[in-house]
Amino acid sequence: MSPLRELPSGLTDALALVAPGTRFRDAIDNIIRAHSGALIVVASPKKLERLNLISGGIEIQTEFTPMRLYELAKMDGAIIISPDISYIHYANVQLTPNPALPSEETGLRHLAGHRTAQQTGDLVVVVSERRRVVSLYRGPYGSYTLEDIGVVLSKANSALAALDKFTRRLREEASVLTVHEYEGIVPLGEIVGAVATFEYTVRIGGEIENYIKELGQEGRLVEMQLEQAFHNVPEQYDALIRDYAPEEVDYEEIRARLRELTNEELSDPVEIVQVLGYDAIGPTEEFFVKPRGYRQLERVPRLPGRVAEKLIEEFGTLNELLKATEDDLDEVEGVGQARARAIRRNLKRQQRSLEGPGEVL
Repeated sequence: MSPLRELPSGLTDALALVAPGTRFRDAIDNIIRAHSGALIVVASPKKLERLNLISGGIEIQTEFTPMRLYELAKMDGAIIISPDISYIHYANVQLTPNPALPSEETGLRHLAGHRTAQQTGDLVVVVSERRRVVSLYRGPYGSYTLEDIGVVLSKANSALAALDKFTRRLREEASVLTVHEYEGIVPLGEIVGAVATFEYTVRIGGEIENYIKELGQEGRLVEMQLEQAFHNVPEQYDALIRDYAPEEVDYEEIRARLRELTNEELSDPVEIVQVLGYDAIGPTEEFFVKPRGYRQLERVPRLPGRVAEKLIEEFGTLNELLKATEDDLDEVEGVGQARARAIRRNLKRQQRSLEGPGEVL
């Protein structure tokens, strides 16, 4: 998988504040067009005063507007605005962050901005006068550069193309898995391959979500495409893990450990086998696992998760679930006669459709 633009988790929410269509972004764009620079701290002034981070300057205490911020940016010092971007508190302020805080920045504005963000944990926006570049800092995270909308759209479309490739692969792998699930046993190698594809897919989806936040109102079409391509993928991923994780291992813990794997580690089946909780099993193609049935029950329309849990607790495996009569299903808490009929009909229909085209996630 080709590398996508990384975004520190701490900056995710910050993108929404500076996204196109917001008043804050309008002010930033005006500053860039005027070839001006700016150092903007998005924080409570009381907090900054308590930390002895600001001195001098002009107390403004007025409602935020893009034009006011643009005019105040003509002065050299920092501007302090409220965390909800509703109020401008100070302008032309001198920032005095802890000089011992590490930073690789060289420009005075960027250095002060980076250290202030580290010391406060708040968002700091620096607009470079000469390079016309907007840099974001928040907490311990280094500079994140806002890119041109056209560039972000291009990257988002490339990511959508990659997502389409992986969801097509998921459909193919899901078809093969389903055949073996209805046969009663699945080679661990197939499970490992599907886990890797799911994890890559979820990661790409997360990258696209970040692009959408950065695009603001310009990202509505990308958001619609993501929703269509990503429909039911997270739910099917959880169901896959729950189907095949050893009983003593929590599936949420497995998902968390999979998220921590690098792309290189994720391409190594041995790493995934270990995360899933299977050790010293020999070739994965020769080790078989019985599906519990979560993945197939996930595909039954309007079946609540708690009812699926009860069914798995009662029958244990998909094979036993398939043997159950409507009366057997009806006896499970929360099922009832109508739902029992729907569950049995859907499972049998899925079983009969195995010779058809690739299944939908």
